[in-house]
Amino acid sequence: MLKTKQVNHFAAVVDDVKAGPFSELQNRLDEIQDNGMTALAIRNVLFNKMLDLHNVPNDHFLRDEDTPSRIDDPAVLIEKLNDLGFYRKSNGAFH
Repeated sequence: MLKTKQVNHFAAVVDDVKAGPFSELQNRLDEIQDNGMTALAIRNVLFNKMLDLHNVPNDHFLRDEDTPSRIDDPAVLIEKLNDLGFYRKSNGAFH
């Protein structure tokens, strides 16, 4: 049966009651990549978004550095940001 399926595309499987948003995010990421954005470019965007969340100004030297190799485990980066006086913005909503 696998012969009839496209081998390079499998739907994300999430074992969570809130799987809908994760599946939607996966679909949007797939669409972005299908339109030509590389995984490295997405990584750079995520790194800059992390800097945004920690209130790092646009002209700060961290934005000119290469994206760290381990943004999937950001503890070291967050510690560095905190040492430099940057902290994550509160999202303002408590549920």
